[in-house]
Amino acid sequence: MSNRRRDKRFTLTEPTDGLVRVFPDALVQPSGEDEWIAISREAAVAGETLFLNIVATDGDDGELSHRLPVCVIDSRPVIIEGAMRHRLRLCGGDLAFVSFEQHVRRG
Repeated sequence: MSNRRRDKRFTLTEPTDGLVRVFPDALVQPSGEDEWIAISREAAVAGETLFLNIVATDGDDGELSHRLPVCVIDSRPVIIEGAMRHRLRLCGGDLAFVSFEQHVRRG
């Protein structure tokens, strides 16, 4: 291949570091006050912050959307109808991150 480019196409002037994770839709059910159980195709890491997009219909006005930050407390693989899924335990509200820290300390 004589026409191959020998020069660099681009260079980074400063080092970069980052991570982007996109979760597919998940089935989420409330499990007490400020706690939810989600069934997802993707696993999550305990301590990770996710966002629940809650959409509700409001009669004549259409849809109301609310974005709620939640902390992953636990992620376990489960088999549902012969397929492997992940059961995520999520905690929201002001106590989300405090609950996670207490959970880690307990082991």
